[in-house]
Amino acid sequence: MTIADLTQLSQWPQAQRGNMAAIAELLTTALNDPALRVEVSRRDRTLYVLLTTPHRDGLPQHLDRIHAVVTALALPDIAELKVVDGTDRPLEHRWQQVFSLDAAAPAPPATIFVDGTLEEKTAEVAPSDRRSTASGPAPAARTRGRWRWGALSMATVLGFGLAAGITQWRYEQQREPSPTQSLPAAKAGMTQAIEPLLPAASTAALAIPDLAAPVALTIKAVGDIIPGTDYQRYRLPNDWQYLFGSIQYHLGEADITFGNFESTLTEVPSSAKDTGSANTFAFRTPPWYASVLKEAGFDVLSVANNHSMDFFEQGFTDTIAHIEAAGMKAVGRKGEILYVEAQGQTVAFIGFSNYQEHNRVQDIEAAIALVETANAQADVVVVSFHAGKEGTDATVTRDQDEMFYSENRGNVVRFSRAVVDHGADLVLGHGPHVPRAIELYNNKLIAYSLGNFLGYRSLSTVGPLGTSLILQTDLDAQGNFVSGRIIPVALDRNGVPYLDDHFGGVVLVRQFTQRDFPDTPLVIDDLGYIWPR
Repeated sequence: MTIADLTQLSQWPQAQRGNMAAIAELLTTALNDPALRVEVSRRDRTLYVLLTTPHRDGLPQHLDRIHAVVTALALPDIAELKVVDGTDRPLEHRWQQVFSLDAAAPAPPATIFVDGTLEEKTAEVAPSDRRSTASGPAPAARTRGRWRWGALSMATVLGFGLAAGITQWRYEQQREPSPTQSLPAAKAGMTQAIEPLLPAASTAALAIPDLAAPVALTIKAVGDIIPGTDYQRYRLPNDWQYLFGSIQYHLGEADITFGNFESTLTEVPSSAKDTGSANTFAFRTPPWYASVLKEAGFDVLSVANNHSMDFFEQGFTDTIAHIEAAGMKAVGRKGEILYVEAQGQTVAFIGFSNYQEHNRVQDIEAAIALVETANAQADVVVVSFHAGKEGTDATVTRDQDEMFYSENRGNVVRFSRAVVDHGADLVLGHGPHVPRAIELYNNKLIAYSLGNFLGYRSLSTVGPLGTSLILQTDLDAQGNFVSGRIIPVALDRNGVPYLDDHFGGVVLVRQFTQRDFPDTPLVIDDLGYIWPR
């Protein structure tokens, strides 16, 4: 496909405006290689293209095409393009290619670092866009392929990630879809330099993860989800695709995708709550939104939270029924263990909250009994809990009971460690509405809060309430943590998630982990990759 052909595609004007998803889709189309994955991001005046490919025979041609497309886009304020090896090859065998987008710059000799040798090469490339991160193309239906992105410690190489002192909480707002306008295309005569990602001698100084452990199961998880409500006030989007459109691609490529559904799917007319009282809210989402959640890529949704009974027991029953009718699984009934099959393994899910209607985090003996039962029948046991203090001041995790509006919200550290001691392999926390620390305990990962993920006109996005993440966890056949990734997410003014190239979720989780669990044997690098140390 020629540049002229690409300019006729609907993504072209969006890409010229700096839309990262559109740029990723154009590059994917231009490369025309189903084995490739492309991720695009911008930092300052540099456009980054992370290229994941299992083979390298066509790499010179791919680099030529990437350069040609970016040059033709003539993105404003972009002075440099970096194409980076996004595979899990040993660090000394990875490469990066730097293209100068300054037409006045001299053209240096170009080389590609492959299998420890340098090969001569010449090529071309071009610019990109605005503050957001994307990979493309976004599939219409969820893909279950498994790409291995190694847990790299590459921040010093890329100059890409985050300084420890970043304190900015809010990020550029993503708006509901609007018509785009094209910008004039120009820019030519760009120059390039291809070089090894790291000199071989320097790799010894870096913490390089052990990628030898086989991964048997990949689970992605997010926190609280409210797609909107029609109770008392109509707060639903004009276009349902707006809710997950910017983030859906990153919910895929997992064996199981999990989230906490903190609303109801029902038509019960009146609420069990007195919503006239201060700080009392009831959420009711139209039942057909179950299909929206399914289309987004979710497999298992927790319904054990403080909004599950907003519309009485009938609303709770309706919610579970609609989730399951849409082809997903719901977990959260009292005494329930949910079993699902993935990658030839039986995976058990158990949902907890701090309320009597569900399995309670305060009742640790009952929790142990459920986990032991699940462990005897499943290969992997996943425990989800909705507990802990809420709000912007709830980022701290301590081994003590947490109170919120005089309500005991449980001791999440004691609970989590107890269930791991008796057979849980992964613990996923939500409820505080902010990200919290993660901990590696007895080779099992505990995430103490995944924060808000979607709260369309229903959840505050102030401060850390608007900083979120998708947590990817790779487990071995025994449920031990092998590696993972924090995919950084921010919420726009409407509470809708988008990929965050400020990497705020990575900054916060790493900061809180170092503060609350300084001795936990985990490494979190600047790009959000996680591995045991």
